[in-house]
Amino acid sequence: MTHLTSLIPNLRRKAVPRSSYWTCFLVAAAALQLSACGGDEASSAAPGASAPAAGAPAPGASARGAGARGASAPGASPGGAAVPTSTAGSPASRAAPAQTAPVGTASPLPEPAAQERCDNQANDTAEQLLECVTLAGVRTHQSQLMEIAKAHNGTRLAGSPGYEASLEYAKQVLTEAGYHVTVQAFEFPVSRVEASSLREPGQSAAASIPHLVLDYSGSADLKAKISRPVGATGCKAADFAGFARGSIALVRRGSCDLSDKVEAAVQAGAVGVVIQNPDDGPLAGSLTVSVPLDLPVVLVSQSVGEQLAQRTLTGGKLRLQTKISRSMATTHNLLAESTSGDADHVTMVGAHLDSVRAGAGINDNGSGTSAVLEVARQMARVKPLNRLRFALWGAEEQGLLGSTYYVRNLAAAERARIGLYLNFDMIASPNHVFFVYGGDGSAGQQAISSPVASARIVDQFTQFYSQRKQAFKRMNSGGRSDHKPFADIGIPFGGVFTGAEEIKSQEEAQTWGGTAGKAFDACYHSACDNLANFNATALDINADAVANAVLFYAMNRLER
Repeated sequence: MTHLTSLIPNLRRKAVPRSSYWTCFLVAAAALQLSACGGDEASSAAPGASAPAAGAPAPGASARGAGARGASAPGASPGGAAVPTSTAGSPASRAAPAQTAPVGTASPLPEPAAQERCDNQANDTAEQLLECVTLAGVRTHQSQLMEIAKAHNGTRLAGSPGYEASLEYAKQVLTEAGYHVTVQAFEFPVSRVEASSLREPGQSAAASIPHLVLDYSGSADLKAKISRPVGATGCKAADFAGFARGSIALVRRGSCDLSDKVEAAVQAGAVGVVIQNPDDGPLAGSLTVSVPLDLPVVLVSQSVGEQLAQRTLTGGKLRLQTKISRSMATTHNLLAESTSGDADHVTMVGAHLDSVRAGAGINDNGSGTSAVLEVARQMARVKPLNRLRFALWGAEEQGLLGSTYYVRNLAAAERARIGLYLNFDMIASPNHVFFVYGGDGSAGQQAISSPVASARIVDQFTQFYSQRKQAFKRMNSGGRSDHKPFADIGIPFGGVFTGAEEIKSQEEAQTWGGTAGKAFDACYHSACDNLANFNATALDINADAVANAVLFYAMNRLER
């Protein structure tokens, strides 16, 4: 693993007291000038966000005292009434539009006395823990991940030096906190583009139309007509009604994952896929290892896509050539376990640590990773009823490979000891909605798992948002994140999410603020998913949601 002297804090350094050290880093996080604590240079990213809104305490927690971060959130529903849940596709639970915090303003810092108290008290009540899990603390970890990416070609892709440095950073944080930390190695396939061309038949390769071959595209050399699906999104089979089999599909990016579009096109008989970007900016994107080896998939700009769309009207053909090699590489999961608690009743908490090739992944999934790290750090002195196991997964972006490897290699007795799994992936999207999902069916038919027990986890999250006077919405997450392998073996699960490439509706904008007609995260899987790509209110509230849920299921058994 790569050792970064200047970028990773020396958490074992004895000369500086732990409380003083982390106070220094919290100050640095707010200013985003990590050199204040020994880094080589100041970060060039945008400064932190403004003071978060806070509201009523989490389920089972009393109201915060003088050290609380604020009163109820702006726009909260009157009278403190609980906000009802909603199901996917139905109107969200009602609250006035959220007044989201702007990016680029400073966060309030915990006073040194409060920080010292947090570093020495047990934090075994919701009141204590939620006061100590702060936005500034979470942003400290995000800042470190950003610096690591900057030092490694702008990425933390699984199998890359940037990922290994991220792993080393997380390992040091969790080891310093006192957890038993293990690293689990596994192999996974990587792809390499040897050659590619997109052009009119008869033209030379030098005349190739500008494009990007996506990671895990297949290899092929084909001449075929290009055709658009009848549906606007190209996300489901119905969008391809009447599609001419044997054609190259031209689909617009957005509304669902790229792999979902490819899968729908394959089912309709497409022999290749060209994905049109929503703008003429830099091309970036990735597929998963599940794409057929003989299916070429490329990305083009909006203007190129519009030119190609004219060919769909005339029946003109394209030649699409891709030559891809695949090999095996090694990457790692990181597991950190409490030293106390009943080992026969394990509460698991997870987030994926890797980014895509295109960027640093500071929302996807530096937000979930950083919240988990800070919650684990603040819970280091808790004596839980159940054994706590924190997991940071590798190669999620390649198709949930790390979590799948972990689950598949658990002995039956070890599987039986896991009482539940909490998943945190993308919890600070700039144009956010507070989504909740779980194995009760709210995550969709692909991921129903112990529905009665999972419903209790979902209810725990919805009660938290209701008591904070925040609207929330049940969502269908399907199998797109690391809860899926746990669902497949019947383990109850739940999680929160703030949206990815899907488009925010007018109704959602009225409820949560933000911009209708724009993606929840316009920088999803792009280079601009950097330290400025977050919503301060969403991250602050969701860090508390993570802390509240982890503490509750550390101290209580989930009824199955």
